[in-house]
Amino acid sequence: MRIFVLELNNDIKGIDKRMIYIESLISKLPNPDLVLLPELAIPSYMPNYKIWEYADESSEMTIRWSMEMAMKYNCFIGVGYADYEKGNYYNRYLIADKNKVYGIITKSEGEAAIFKRGWFDNIIKTPFGNVAIGICYDSRRKHFYENIKHEKLSLIVFPHGSSASSKKKLEEQQDNGYICNTYLKAFGVPVVYINSKGKLEYMPGIMGYLMKLFGFSMNGKSKIYANGGSDIIIKSNEIQGHDVSLSEKTRKKDIPFYEKDLIKGNNFFRKTILKIDIKIGISRYKKALKRKMLN
Repeated sequence: MRIFVLELNNDIKGIDKRMIYIESLISKLPNPDLVLLPELAIPSYMPNYKIWEYADESSEMTIRWSMEMAMKYNCFIGVGYADYEKGNYYNRYLIADKNKVYGIITKSEGEAAIFKRGWFDNIIKTPFGNVAIGICYDSRRKHFYENIKHEKLSLIVFPHGSSASSKKKLEEQQDNGYICNTYLKAFGVPVVYINSKGKLEYMPGIMGYLMKLFGFSMNGKSKIYANGGSDIIIKSNEIQGHDVSLSEKTRKKDIPFYEKDLIKGNNFFRKTILKIDIKIGISRYKKALKRKMLN
């Protein structure tokens, strides 16, 4: 299967502009079988309330556009987007071809002040096998692993809207490599990490304050991790391709976790600062949603 990932420019704004931009990249791909976009590819990654203005309505627009792209370029496509459904906003990802949408994944640990959180499924059944999808932070969390560890998989996809300090690019790469290679070794199927590049917009809360303080930006680092196959050379720093055979496999080894996280990290930060930030974020989300409904 000829898999391509598009490392999008997050600074391009507006649904119409981004759809034109994304298609301009897809049009450059030589005979794609599967095209994978990052987290929140359609609106761009905006971890604040502005993204509500760009949210889809029950996935309708995203489904229509995805199937149009799949038909025009004769491929499967994976797309990240913001969605509004039954009174809540969600961070979502779908896989479609020209005939149908094979499934929609919702980020479980979405940005607390912006999206509804919960424990959601992570498997999409496609004609080329089961695809496990962990959107950004979900990819390193134990609930993602628990959802997929007993399933036969052909591919694992990690769409990101991830940021890091420019001073810690090596550390960021090492963490990405550890997560993706750990799943590659455990399941023996290709693992795809997709992230955008560009400025990180304002994020409310403690995390947002710290990211701004330390100059975080979106650094890309997209990569296809696979045993075998061959790279497809494209003259574009926004596109990566790999030709690899896909077949469903069962997990070969267990994956160890530090409590609920794959990366050990800072225990105090995770258990204290992050926990408080999430709690405050959930409260902000509920209040913002209530204000919107009253207006």
